[in-house]
Amino acid sequence: MNYIVLDAAVLNYYRLKKIIPLHRKTVIWIVVYKMAIMKKIGVLVIFLVLAVGCFAQADWVLGEWRTVDDKTGETKGIVEFYQDEDTGLYYGRILRVFYNGEELEDSGFENMIVIKDMKEEDGILQGGIIYEPEGKKNYYGKIYHNEDNTITLRGSLDRRGWLGRSQTWVR
Repeated sequence: MNYIVLDAAVLNYYRLKKIIPLHRKTVIWIVVYKMAIMKKIGVLVIFLVLAVGCFAQADWVLGEWRTVDDKTGETKGIVEFYQDEDTGLYYGRILRVFYNGEELEDSGFENMIVIKDMKEEDGILQGGIIYEPEGKKNYYGKIYHNEDNTITLRGSLDRRGWLGRSQTWVR
């Protein structure tokens, strides 16, 4: 016996017109076919939700941040975070430099990239380098987002972050 797969509206039309005699096996096949389509749609929806989650970005770090001296509490500079469109990596460059509360003009540090090649993993920017212009040293870096709209930068000599120090920046 051949089975015919029909849409529900078409099925009702043919049943009323008695053009196609419907058997129990035919109706079961139609129900199974409908369930298979619903399963495919469900898998597609789940895939789309997961795909959107995979491309989540660390937008919380983008923009300007004020660097604060650990000892005095004074503003040392303004750093702008941006994301490279081609690679998706995050960078930070110095916009302005302050000394004793006054902005320095032509300090030589403007537009210097001090944070390089950071990528977002589990809500943390990591895997990149933090450059300290005063000491002219590179450190392995991690950047954490805090609940009070601040970020904590952890610069360390080792990749695990055991040997280093942290600094908090504010908007």
